[in-house]
Amino acid sequence: MSDMKVTLDREGKNIVKVGVELEAEKASRAYEITCRELSQQVEIPGFRKGKAPRNIIEKRFGREIIKKEALERLIPELLQQVIVDKNLDIITNPEIQECKFELGEPLTLLAKFEVRPEVTLGDYKGIKVDVPEAKLDDKAIDRALEHLAEQKADLAPIEGREVAMGDHVLLDFDCTVDGESVEGGKGEGLTLEVKEGQFLPNFCEQLVGKKPGEQFNIDVTFPDEYRNKALAGKAALFDVNLKELRQRVVPEINDELAKGYDHESLDALRAAIKERLDEDLETQNRARAQKVVVDAVVEQANVDIPDTMINREHELLMQQMRHEVERYGENWDEYKKGALFAKGEETKKEEAKQRVLHSLVLGAVVRAENLAVSEEEVAPYLAQIAVSNNIPPERYREMAQDEYLMRQITEEVLTGKVVDYLVDNAQLNYVLDEHVHGPECAHGDEQGHGHDHGAHEHGPDCDHGSEGEAKKETKAKAKKESSEEEGDKEEVAASQASGGKKKTKKEK
Repeated sequence: MSDMKVTLDREGKNIVKVGVELEAEKASRAYEITCRELSQQVEIPGFRKGKAPRNIIEKRFGREIIKKEALERLIPELLQQVIVDKNLDIITNPEIQECKFELGEPLTLLAKFEVRPEVTLGDYKGIKVDVPEAKLDDKAIDRALEHLAEQKADLAPIEGREVAMGDHVLLDFDCTVDGESVEGGKGEGLTLEVKEGQFLPNFCEQLVGKKPGEQFNIDVTFPDEYRNKALAGKAALFDVNLKELRQRVVPEINDELAKGYDHESLDALRAAIKERLDEDLETQNRARAQKVVVDAVVEQANVDIPDTMINREHELLMQQMRHEVERYGENWDEYKKGALFAKGEETKKEEAKQRVLHSLVLGAVVRAENLAVSEEEVAPYLAQIAVSNNIPPERYREMAQDEYLMRQITEEVLTGKVVDYLVDNAQLNYVLDEHVHGPECAHGDEQGHGHDHGAHEHGPDCDHGSEGEAKKETKAKAKKESSEEEGDKEEVAASQASGGKKKTKKEK
């Protein structure tokens, strides 16, 4: 703009101060336009709507109000023009530090922006990496079949013996505390699995050795953290009538079991399970390649990340932590006093740094390769969100007009596109992973390709390579969790192969 003078001053790693001086005539014109707009909004006696002169409008609203209205429209226009003319890659909204607007004088403005820090990419195309390859465990199909058999298990009555751990019992009970009946403390026909810690601490342990038909008392103490605060920490007496002893009977793994899952034979069911596990394995190895490649590209890049970007990301992650804590009924202020909070806060700080780092590097690749996404590429993601949330077709168009939602989806699609671009152009050397030989969780945190709808700065923004809390635990726990996850995946594959749908532990 020839009627606007602009100065740029840089400070720190990524701060730009913008000074703007707009000619008095241009500023006055914005004031006049605002007066006309306000006259259209009110009824003023003696004048047709929109025809009241400026002095009447000024008397009605006051000059300061009119100037404020004019600036609310004018400042964004001026700053947007500066951003375009000076090619500023901003990542925050402007902070207005000074603004002087007097009629008949030039308008002066001083604003501060954060701009995207410069990223120097290394060799990101054709990069050579070793990818730990997961292989299908020889016993994976057998374990999946065992899961299916477990789903068909029945409880059969047992006679002639006492209760043992692992049995199931049918019982009635009446609970009293200090000799008084507890509200809701009666139960009839309760089926209970006899295992340690079930129902109430030390309850099932006292069932062991009893026989159906016996009536007896069980003494327990409600946990201090019991959901009913009136009973928390109280000693209780249960009058128990043991009615029946049952044993869980799992069917044999044979053709009959397969037919129960709509497969003509055990071989056909095995083939369906293997097909599903192979698909999961392919997905998992692709996700491993994505993580390794992106980590390698990030490692070769050079970028000086401002603390402000890390702090904003850390604040967002802490808000997510608070949401999770409160979702499980815990008090956030009390949780903050514990050791878990201190550990989690430190972990989230490093995670925030990694998220910002990966976002900046992937964004640099997007710009270097001029990658973009089309409406056709975004449409399937939008449709998937609509289906997942049971949104009726008539609201689909409304979703497509939601600017915030569409920006999130677009960023997610773009992130997937740039990651796929890097992998497709990499030289992958798959090497045997000696620690894992079967499908793990093929989607989500572990794989580094779980897109994050919560966009923070801008550009591709997902958690590639940042380590979650579970990865910080001991090796023994990590090994146990990996084993459970692997078994869970086999169970899901078995259920899907048999025509059902089973949720993973993470989904439950």
